[in-house]
Amino acid sequence: MVRVNAYAFDKNSSALYGEQITAETKEEFNTKMDEFYNSIPFTKYYTEVEPVGDLSEQDWEIVTDHDLI
Repeated sequence: MVRVNAYAFDKNSSALYGEQITAETKEEFNTKMDEFYNSIPFTKYYTEVEPVGDLSEQDWEIVTDHDLI
C-alpha cells in the first residue's frame, strides 16, 4: 500500500490545501491524485507530494506518474 501526503500551496497567500492519499494499485493512485488536483481551491498554486515512510520498489512503480519530493 502506498501512502503519500499531497499539498497545494496558494501563490497569492499563505493558504495550504492538503490530503493524505492511500492506494493499492497504480490506477487507484492516479485516480485519487486526479481527484486531489481537481479539488484544489486555488487559481495559482504549486504542489508537493511526499511519501509517508519508506516506499518499496513495488510502491515506486505505483507512484511513477507523479513527482515526489
